[in-house]
Amino acid sequence: MRKSFGATSFLMNSGERYCLVIDHITKLPIYYPNLFLTTQIRNKSDSFSTMLSAANNLVVFLQFLEDRDIDLEERFLSRDFLIVNELDDLRDYTQQRLLETVSRNVSNIGKAENVVSSITHYMRLTTVSQYISWYASNLIKQPSTTEARKIKSMETQIKARRPRKRGRNLDKDMSLDDEQLEVLLEVIRLESSLNPFSKEVQRRNRLMILILYYLGIRGGELLNLRISDINFSKHHLKVIRRADEKDDPRIQEPNAKTLERTIPLGEVLSKELHEYITKDRRKVSNARKNDFLFITHKEGPTVGQPISKSSYYKVFNIVKLVSPQLYMLTGHKLRHTWNYKLSEKMDSMDEPISEEKQEQIRSYIMGWKSGSDTAKHYNKRFIQQQAQKAALALQENSGTRLPEQGL
Repeated sequence: MRKSFGATSFLMNSGERYCLVIDHITKLPIYYPNLFLTTQIRNKSDSFSTMLSAANNLVVFLQFLEDRDIDLEERFLSRDFLIVNELDDLRDYTQQRLLETVSRNVSNIGKAENVVSSITHYMRLTTVSQYISWYASNLIKQPSTTEARKIKSMETQIKARRPRKRGRNLDKDMSLDDEQLEVLLEVIRLESSLNPFSKEVQRRNRLMILILYYLGIRGGELLNLRISDINFSKHHLKVIRRADEKDDPRIQEPNAKTLERTIPLGEVLSKELHEYITKDRRKVSNARKNDFLFITHKEGPTVGQPISKSSYYKVFNIVKLVSPQLYMLTGHKLRHTWNYKLSEKMDSMDEPISEEKQEQIRSYIMGWKSGSDTAKHYNKRFIQQQAQKAALALQENSGTRLPEQGL
C-alpha cells in the first residue's frame, strides 16, 4: 500500500500551537521531518504559521519521494544523491496544485490540478532545499570534502530551480478605486438589497470590513481584537500581540505580525462598534465566555467562540460574488487601499508633510519598525502614480496637436 502524508495541527496545554507531519494511513508522525520542524523552525522561535507552512511543504516533498519510489535515506547513506533529471522532476512536481482533503485538521495530498502561485512554488522549493541539506548532514556525520560539495550542490541546484521571487508588487495597483469602494460600501450597508448576509451577522461582517478599510490593520490583527482593546471614551483601539493564548480555542491562532500600537477611532465607527457589542454580540450563546470582539453567531459547537480564519475568508468570498467589480476583493487589498488613501490625504494638505515624516507616520500606524523599507515602497508607488498623471496632463494640455496618420 502506498503511503499518504499529511500535516496535523493541535493545541498544547501550555497554549502553544504545534504541528506534525504524519503518515496519513497509520496516523503516526514521521521522524526526520518533525525533527527538522522542531530544531530548525520551532526552536528558532519562528511563528506557528511558518512552521505549519514548512510542514505542508515537506508533505509535498514526501509525497514526491513516495510517488517516485525514492528511498532518500538509503540513497544518501549510499552517497547516491539526487541528480539533475530528478531535481527537474521535483521542480515540476512542487509546482502542481495538489488537491487537499481535510479531516480533523489533517491535510492530505492527492491528485494534481493546475499549478500553484509562484510564491507558493518558491516557498516549497526553499523548504525542500533546506530540509535536504539538513537531512543529508544528519545522516552523513562526517562527509568527505567531495560529499559535502555534492550536498551543497544539491541544495544550490534546488534553489536555482525556484521561480523568480517577485515579493510585494507594490508598483501594481493593489488598492480599490473609488468606484469599487462605492460598490463595496453599498454591499455591506445594513439592510441593503445587495447585502448577501443574514440580518444576524450583517453588522458583524460590515464592521470587520470597515475596520480593515478605515484602520488598515491585518486580518490576523482583526481576528485577535478583544472588546477590552477598545477605549470608547477616548475613541481609540489597541492592536496587541498575543501569541499562544490559552483561552483562544482556535488551533490556527490568528496573530499580529506587526508592532503593538494604538489607533484612533472615528466617532461613527466607534458608535457602530458599541452597538454591535451591546445589541448583536450579546445575544449570541456563550458570547460572555470570552472577550474576543468578533465571534461565531451560527448555532453549533463553536457558537460564541472567536471567529475562525476560514470564516473570515468566507465573508470575503461571499462579498466578492455580489458584483464583478469586487471579484479581486481581499482583506489585504483593503490595507493597500488605506495606504493609498493616506498618501492622497497627506499630499492634498495645505502644508504637505515631508516624505520622511510620511514614512514615520505610516510605519507607526501600520505597525512597522521605524525606517521600514515597506513604508518607502508605498510612498514611492504613490509618487510614481502622481508623476504619470502629470505626464499625461502635459500631453493632453500642451496645445500641440499630433498629425493624423494616414491609412
